Amino acid sequence: MTAEAIVIVGAGTAGVTAATTLRSSGFDGPITLIGEEAEHPYRRTALTKDLLAADLSLERIMLQKPAVWPERGIDLVRGVAVTAIDTPRRVVVCDDGREIGYRALVLATGADSARPDWLGGDVHSVRTLSDALAVRRAVDESGRLAVVGGGLIGLELAASAATHGASVDVVEAAERLLGRVAPAVVSDWFLRLHESHGASVRLGARVRAASARAITLDEGSEIEGPVVAAVGMTPNVTLAQAAGIETIDEGIIVDRCFATATPNVFAAGDAAALPDALTGRRSLGGHWFGATDHGRAVAVSVLAHLDGGRPDGFVDVPRAWTVQYGINVQMVGWPSVDGTVHVDGSLDDADASIRVSVDGRLVGAVAVGRAAAARELRSEIAVGLSENAVGLSM
Repeated sequence: MTAEAIVIVGAGTAGVTAATTLRSSGFDGPITLIGEEAEHPYRRTALTKDLLAADLSLERIMLQKPAVWPERGIDLVRGVAVTAIDTPRRVVVCDDGREIGYRALVLATGADSARPDWLGGDVHSVRTLSDALAVRRAVDESGRLAVVGGGLIGLELAASAATHGASVDVVEAAERLLGRVAPAVVSDWFLRLHESHGASVRLGARVRAASARAITLDEGSEIEGPVVAAVGMTPNVTLAQAAGIETIDEGIIVDRCFATATPNVFAAGDAAALPDALTGRRSLGGHWFGATDHGRAVAVSVLAHLDGGRPDGFVDVPRAWTVQYGINVQMVGWPSVDGTVHVDGSLDDADASIRVSVDGRLVGAVAVGRAAAARELRSEIAVGLSENAVGLSM
């Protein structure tokens, strides 16, 4: 068994950020970062922002250059899965037979694409580099793409394909696009945007079955593929559950310092069910910004824990961004809540700020073509959370 280190399971954005933050914050002990994929850690956001044109070479999308890991004294273990956690012994067991002891353990195990029963096993999602390359080849060969799911990932894939001349169909079960993350006025604008670029969008469309070749709707019609699914994600909690670490559907239960109820074990990123700063309910992550913020914050919490202290709890104002048809759209806070919506500027000109307020307090916003405004709006939301302390208790 190797010497005790801070062990991070998962080499995505949250895990990598945690490792590099630990080192840049002055921790000089051993750090082991374990990832299942053979590739060096890379930016998953690059896989969908412009799938048909993006340079997806590893040199281009790597989170860190390979030399960074030995230079910073971080032991990067690639192509290895952790199969068990022995919490009494503080050991992780790997599928290559090695056992690694930990002083503190960070579970950044991420999430997998959701696979509903009606979704055939041959249908691609875009979660890994190999997924993205397979979808790209299929679209290049057929000149078509059928997307199941009208969320951010699905619409990014649709926009990329349509921009590059493919025939595109989007199928969404809800009555509007982006219903979980945007107010109706923004959903309507996205619909107009996609249709103006030739994409066919079907709302309120229930899928009976989907294969890589076609989508069959409940009403009997069929949409030609190739098909890609973007219907949400499922946090990877199997490892935690097997170790007796408490989980729920939304992920591994943590407090606002990312600590689980199991001593010396933390969780961050898509797999962590953190208390929502607005509602107090536990929620699933899913965005690159959140994974980055989680990685930094969990590193601070781990260092405080090792020193016998506890930092102030993490208060997250969610943020997400997308680029579709060359238009940058940023979402901050909780813009999908039922509140008063005010539009400043012109959505049709791709130059607008959409504010969503509850009882006169800004709780969410969408900035279309206004990156600087998004930062200001997020700061305003954060101030409101601090002043009102809504949902901040466990």
